[in-house]
Amino acid sequence: MKIKKALFLIFGLAIILYTITYISGYSLIIDLSSRKHIHKVKCLSDSISPLKKFNFESDDSWEAHLVLDFHDVNLLPKDLPRANYLKTTDISVLKNMGNTWNFKCSYGDMATVTSKLLLTKNGTVVFETGIHITNEIQGLQSEDFGWIQSKAILQDVKKFKRSFMPVIFI
Repeated sequence: MKIKKALFLIFGLAIILYTITYISGYSLIIDLSSRKHIHKVKCLSDSISPLKKFNFESDDSWEAHLVLDFHDVNLLPKDLPRANYLKTTDISVLKNMGNTWNFKCSYGDMATVTSKLLLTKNGTVVFETGIHITNEIQGLQSEDFGWIQSKAILQDVKKFKRSFMPVIFI
């Protein structure tokens, strides 16, 4: 009888968590991924393509994770889901990001970028940067290359998918 009650309680809790996540769009993000192979990208000329060097056509498992700060979710363009976590494993999207995310180096800084974009290869983070997405401004922020912006970001991020999992492990 105790086992049935425990199972009922666990099942009920799971349903409540999924419902809250579905309605609110907020998941608990737990980042456990290794960062020992992060590629540093610097502005060494007038332009930079931070994702160009990654071979998305390899047999490796590639994923891009967009982890949004609570406040940034409310600033997202209308055609993006109101969720704090978006993800893509679509190789065509990743290849397009590698080919079209070309930026002019500004050598500037955008204060308070709190959301992040993680690129993982076989479960290991290989690229990490701050990201800001609103209707007016889309850009990346890193201590390695500073603030860079491009409208190409939004076109690809629109193809990311929302997760309805209440807890997400990266």
